[in-house]
Amino acid sequence: MIRQLRMTAFHVRQFVSVPYFIQLMVFTTIVTTLVQFLAARAWGGITPTQGWVRGGVIGMWTTATCAAGIIGFERHKGTLAHLVMAPIGALRSLAAVVCAAASFGLAALPVAWCTWAVASGSVDFTVPGWMGAGRMVLAAGALLAGCLALSLVIAALFVLTPNAIAYEELLLVPAFIASGILFTAASPPAWLAGISRFLPLSAPFDLLLGRAVSAMDAVGWLVCVAAWLGLAAVLGRRALWLATRAGTLEVI
Repeated sequence: MIRQLRMTAFHVRQFVSVPYFIQLMVFTTIVTTLVQFLAARAWGGITPTQGWVRGGVIGMWTTATCAAGIIGFERHKGTLAHLVMAPIGALRSLAAVVCAAASFGLAALPVAWCTWAVASGSVDFTVPGWMGAGRMVLAAGALLAGCLALSLVIAALFVLTPNAIAYEELLLVPAFIASGILFTAASPPAWLAGISRFLPLSAPFDLLLGRAVSAMDAVGWLVCVAAWLGLAAVLGRRALWLATRAGTLEVI
């Protein structure tokens, strides 16, 4: 586990060395949060916490969708062959690359908070206290775990196409709607709430907003994350078989 974390940290540093990824996270988070701030000032309907949390989550998920094309990006750099042939195992080395995108996306939450603070000219618009701060840290960790699980599945699915980067934007809106992120002041429709249970993003989002999360919701989230990780393992092994046995997935 420690070795996996070190590899992920290394790839996070490689990830942030590309200006595009930094700009994507920062600009998306700032613009989304400012839109939330202006809407709250003009029409109300949301609290400051709801505004900056939504902006941060959108920025984080936008960055996480880079997983769709991150393996293709490694192929473009010429490093994919080395990752596939790594002594530690192709799945573990590639998982570290994919996890780097979602891990860096976690920085969108403090960027969103700072953006709201600058826009409002105050830092006391939301003071959670020690209990609230612990809840926010727990929720951010759970959100990261959910994004990691989804990113691994996305990477395994889109690695089969050379145009994966072009499809990243198509993943944003469906995930936003299905996870309930767009519904802060009102409850989502019943059918949409049912769909959101199959995405490991809604429960952490509720935690970030301070909503009540039952033990059953927590268990359901754990099962959901485990299911997505299992699907990622199956798809990852299939992609690896295509690369090393069938020869239908270009590595170089």
